[in-house]
Amino acid sequence: MVTPMLPHPKAVNAGPLVMHAQLAALATRHEVTLASLAGPDPAEWNVLDQLKTLGIDVKAVWRPKPSGIVRRWKWLASLVGPDPAEWDGFDDLRAPSVDVKGVWRPKASINRRWKRRLRLGSSWLSGRYPIRTLQFWEPEMQRLLDRVLAETQFDLVQIEDNAMASYRYRTPIPTVLTEHEVRLPSSTDHDGEWNTSRMQRVLNEAERRRWQGYQTTVWRRFDRIQVFTQRDATVIRTMAPELASRMRVNPFDVESPVRTDPKREEGNTVVFVGGFCHPPNVDAALWLGNEIMLRLRTLRPRVRLIIVGSYPTKAVRALASDDIVVTGRVPAVEPFLERAALVLVPLRTGGGMRLKVLQAMAMGKAVVTTPIGAEGLAVSSCQPPLVIAEDADAIANATAVLLSTSESRNALGSRACAFVTEHHSWSGYGQRLEAIYAELRAT
Repeated sequence: MVTPMLPHPKAVNAGPLVMHAQLAALATRHEVTLASLAGPDPAEWNVLDQLKTLGIDVKAVWRPKPSGIVRRWKWLASLVGPDPAEWDGFDDLRAPSVDVKGVWRPKASINRRWKRRLRLGSSWLSGRYPIRTLQFWEPEMQRLLDRVLAETQFDLVQIEDNAMASYRYRTPIPTVLTEHEVRLPSSTDHDGEWNTSRMQRVLNEAERRRWQGYQTTVWRRFDRIQVFTQRDATVIRTMAPELASRMRVNPFDVESPVRTDPKREEGNTVVFVGGFCHPPNVDAALWLGNEIMLRLRTLRPRVRLIIVGSYPTKAVRALASDDIVVTGRVPAVEPFLERAALVLVPLRTGGGMRLKVLQAMAMGKAVVTTPIGAEGLAVSSCQPPLVIAEDADAIANATAVLLSTSESRNALGSRACAFVTEHHSWSGYGQRLEAIYAELRAT
């Protein structure tokens, strides 16, 4: 399995959590080798050791701390190298039992910094890859993949996330790409509402066009394309109809739910969770803080919002006020979900499934979300037990109603927990994934 970041059972963001659950399930039935980018957080060395205890052969390329490279489009003026203080910890933390290839960028002089900035800018302007794929491109990772695929006989290669689809997999064995989020071919999101810079909007539009060309190009390289939602499947069929036969829909799941004690709730507290390197989460937080909370304050004067997630943008941090808390990165999201009387997921953009929705439901929390936030949860037998609303007024009204009565929201949370137990267990996901493997090996 190839991943853009280390699979992590305690991660705040969805990707590492989903990938870890897959690995843990596969390792019980298969011999698994993991090739992953790792870092820059030194705490990830512990994650490497944890993965090895599962019997996984871990091969990681260690990455230095970027100086804000993909904080939106500020990457053109910010990739100048990591904090030199981290160098001391790099050698101290190296574990002899882990195959780690460090790719370290030394601190550059002012002239070298600008040369690097210009080189990166021209690379983006003259190339065809979206910035997110450049973020995860490391030459050492390509060398690692070439070496491992040449030295070891595998039955199949699974590539997680389109960020890793830009690498070349020089092998005749079957390959499966898991598309965590398919980008829409047209501009339908709300990014522009929160950006005053005309240049920002121009760059965003250029990036969207790059995604369209990039996705349709790399999809053709893989024998199967796994997506989490019917929405993403529909987008792929529209953009590349000739690939429809390679596509499989497999909604991801969560660990067995452990419902929290309703007595730990703080009656007027609502929580939103999301990593803010992901633009849809930025849009959701700003919509929530600027518009939905404006209405909620009128309907529920003592309401309090907690925004939880790593790397909040300047605009998200600016939401902090007497009744809005912006935490930044936290060790774990569960304590915040436990305190929440209600979980809000007001997503208007993006694809894939929403782990934050499943997590909250698994913990027995009432959830108010949008149609996009609920994608991938509906099953043929029933609709998921959560509240779906499309605009700010509807979200605020639904939230106020649920906050006004603990009986209603606790009942909704109980049904949510039962729904996740029945329909979103990892055993079901693993069986569907192994079915994809079996059909590939049979061809």
